Formats: sequence, C-alpha cells, structure tokens
Amino acid sequence: MIEDADIEEDEAIERPNQRRRKLMLFLLPLLIVIGISVGIYFALNKSYSSLGDGYKIIQYNKDSEEMTVFFDLPEIKTSVKSNDGLHDLKIKITLELSNIEDLKVIEVIISKLNDVILGHVIELRLNELEGTEGLYWLKEELLYRLNLAASPVKIKDLNFSVFELQR
Repeated sequence: MIEDADIEEDEAIERPNQRRRKLMLFLLPLLIVIGISVGIYFALNKSYSSLGDGYKIIQYNKDSEEMTVFFDLPEIKTSVKSNDGLHDLKIKITLELSNIEDLKVIEVIISKLNDVILGHVIELRLNELEGTEGLYWLKEELLYRLNLAASPVKIKDLNFSVFELQR
C-alpha cells in the first residue's frame, strides 16, 4: 500500500511536468518559425532596408550615366543670436548627389554633417541671415563645409526644404 501511494504521488508530480514538456515541444518550434518568418520579411522588404529612407532618384540618363540623387538630412533646430536675444531656427536640408554609391558614405557620416551644419549656424547672428543675400551666403558656406567633411564624396548642391526663423 505504501508503495502504491508513492507511485501515485510520483505520477501526480510527473503529469504537470509532462504537460509542460508537450507544450514546450509544440510552442518552441512555432515561435522559431514565426521569428524566422518575421526576419525574412524585414530582410526582403525594401521599405525597411538601410537605403530605403531619405533619398530619391530624380533624373537618370542612360547615355551619359548621369544621375541626380537627393538625400534628406534630419531636421536641425537651434538658436540664432541677435541684439534682442535668441531666436529659434529650424532647418531641413536636402543634399544633391551625382552617384547612388555616395549614399552609403553619406549615411555613415550623417552625424558629422549635422555637426558641421550646427557648428556653423550656431555662430551666426540674425543680421547675417536677412534677405536673399544672407540665405545665398549661408547656402554657399554650408555647401563648402559639407564638401570638406564628406570628401571624397562630391555634394553638387544643397537645398533648404525648411528654413524657419521664429522671432
């Protein structure tokens, strides 16, 4: 009798463990399959690739192999000094490149480019940004500095997508 009671207790202990094992044997392969499926989806889906965001190819000429690629830099918010205090400046710049391979280099040094822009803009005064002459001067100076920072990549031009100065 004592042996029968011990066997029943052992079976009662083993039943939940067996259920857990069966559950794990079913769930573990299922979770692995789901994980692999999601990984393959994101790897093959072009909208999640590293070059999928922030660039557009506008013009491509097969005869001369010329291409125009636009790459959007992240928006930059900073302050500009003036005689009556600080004013908020919001800038969003689009770079114009001539080669799609240059995008890989630009994506790697994007923080360096943002630093170059901030380093220059933060030292400007409000009167230096007034009028078309000020904006033209800023554009040319930023283009020169960005080309130095992005060397050997050649940035053909830059465009201001957003240029908001709040007084």
